[in-house]
Amino acid sequence: MSAGSSRPGPKAQKGLPEAGTRIVTDKRGVTAIEFAIIAPVFFMILFSTFEAGLLFTRLAMLDNAVSILSKSIYIGALADGIDDGTISQDDVEKMVCEEVYVVMPSCDEDITVELTEVTSLDSLPTSDVECIDSMDLEFNPAVTFDPGGSGSNVFMRVCITVDLLTPGLGLGLALTKTSTDRFELISSTAFRNEPY
Repeated sequence: MSAGSSRPGPKAQKGLPEAGTRIVTDKRGVTAIEFAIIAPVFFMILFSTFEAGLLFTRLAMLDNAVSILSKSIYIGALADGIDDGTISQDDVEKMVCEEVYVVMPSCDEDITVELTEVTSLDSLPTSDVECIDSMDLEFNPAVTFDPGGSGSNVFMRVCITVDLLTPGLGLGLALTKTSTDRFELISSTAFRNEPY
């Protein structure tokens, strides 16, 4: 090869394929790249699973509290106190909150209890439950609080607004949102008061 030629020499030609081979076969940093790709999906599944478990625990405890409260109403244990004013709607809400405090510590600020006397299944409330939200100070729903009398049919709904840990994932996307982007847990039951 002449001195003025622009073609690379044999050593330079050999270096280009070696550099490409070195890049392809170099395994350093592969684990970090795999982690960067898999970690977001893994943590999304992990947090969604935790959130679903917490949500179902909250709902099961709310259903249990509603069951306990409805029993106290239909056997007449609260009837006299409600009728003479010694037990108020706030007192009934506190009874529910005592049952669910472990998983919903701000329950007393975010609970609505509705009791409606109904004459038949056709007269059940058809409107959505009005849930109070402590983040929305202007909205204070007026709900019916009538436990009925002896032998009457009563429909009860309890709503608690909660924050989720991961509102943009999984079940959080399907729940009813309040105007402040909180979520509503609703439990309802119907019962017939015992003759007391």
